[in-house]
Parts: sequence; C-alpha cells; structure tokens
Amino acid sequence: MIDNRKKYQLQASVPYPHVGELVESYLNKHMSNHTYVAKQLGVAPSTVARYSESESLQLGILWKLSLVTNHNFILEIGSQLPIDYPTPAAILAQNQLDDKQKEIEDLQRQIERLNIELSVYKNIVGK
Repeated sequence: MIDNRKKYQLQASVPYPHVGELVESYLNKHMSNHTYVAKQLGVAPSTVARYSESESLQLGILWKLSLVTNHNFILEIGSQLPIDYPTPAAILAQNQLDDKQKEIEDLQRQIERLNIELSVYKNIVGK
C-alpha cells in the first residue's frame, strides 16, 4: 500500500508533538470561550476547532494564537525538542554569573591583601 501523506506529515524517528492537542489543552484550561479566540484571530470558530485537530500548524498560526492567548506555544513546542541547547536568556544569565564570580574572586584577593596589610600594621604598632 502506498502512503499518500506528504513528507511533512510523516513522523520522524523522534516524533514531534501533536500541536493541535497542545492548543486544545491550553484553550480548555485557560480560555473558556473558543469563540472569543476565533474572533480575535479573525477566523470562524470551526477553524479554531480544526486547529485543535491538526497534528501540525503553520508558524504564523501559532504566532497569532500565542498573541491572542498570551501563551508562548512556540516556546512550549521548542522545550520538547530532545536537544540540549541554551536559550539567549540562559546565555545572558551565565555570562552575568561568570562576571559576578570574577568580581567575587577579585574581592576575595583584595580582602586577603588587606588582611596582610592589617597584620603588618598591627606588628608595626604592636597590637
């Protein structure tokens, strides 16, 4: 039997999440009125229902859904990738942490130097 599905519809060795189910789950939990979402998107309520049934959605649709619902579906999907990658926020946080660690080390060296100076001063003064 010939598989007539398009290549993008075929699951890879690491299956991708059913995007429609993610959308439907969020809408059911946080948006009681699907008609409101449809109106904000400028589509019919039946279109939003079709989104919920679709395994895959275009990025533009996910973008608009994210804006209307104030939920980042793109991030939610991306977080399910089986790839360990740093986000820009994580890179920034790590850089800030590294900078603070260097500052701490510099301050510790300064304290050590000042303690030596204090010790020398106490020896000179005789205390």
